Amino acid sequence: MKISYAAHKEIELSSKRPTVIATNNPAVYHDFIVGLSSFNDKVKLFDDAFESLEVKDAIDWQGDVGLSDGVSEKYSSGIYKQLEAVLTDDQRKSITDINSQLYTCVQKCLFMIDLPLEVTYDWDLKKLFKYCKIHFNADTMQNPYAIIESIIKIHLECGLKSAVGLTNAAHYLNQQQLTDLSKLTSSTAISTLLVEFTDMKSQELYTNCDFYYIDEDFVDWHS
Repeated sequence: MKISYAAHKEIELSSKRPTVIATNNPAVYHDFIVGLSSFNDKVKLFDDAFESLEVKDAIDWQGDVGLSDGVSEKYSSGIYKQLEAVLTDDQRKSITDINSQLYTCVQKCLFMIDLPLEVTYDWDLKKLFKYCKIHFNADTMQNPYAIIESIIKIHLECGLKSAVGLTNAAHYLNQQQLTDLSKLTSSTAISTLLVEFTDMKSQELYTNCDFYYIDEDFVDWHS
């Protein structure tokens, strides 16, 4: 995937290691944050055949991972679908039997009320998963690296084709975690884009990343 921004050099979004777009130019940073959120047309995306891509479809923009909220809810539909797909026949039968027992028990309880009431049996597994309130545990959601790791693994497990887009990741991750993120990107082949407001010296943090920099004078640098 290729990222085009104004008159600047093309940025190649790799699936082998994270891609970093860094800048100390407020206007450039703002353009990328807003553009990757699909609120302007200054940032454009193309596939390898130079066919235009919709930003909202190509980039799963997370923004600031420290402010992430509702990760479980955002991906619940995909998680439920994947969970349903991997259930064994025995697991599926067990859930169905228990569900039937619940409806039967509730129906019997209705006889205690002198009204013509009855239950409607529903065998939709996704509704049962929702009823069980499947969610990420609190420890994961309080750890920025664990959040990023979980989002990337969701993309892998659920077969999502979009890249994961983040900003301010370096505010929360240490050098080892950035190295681990690079290894995770490589092993999963899930493209990861980091947009950072920082100076050129920060390049040392991203030794295992493709690093693109636009300075305060709008000059491109790449390593």
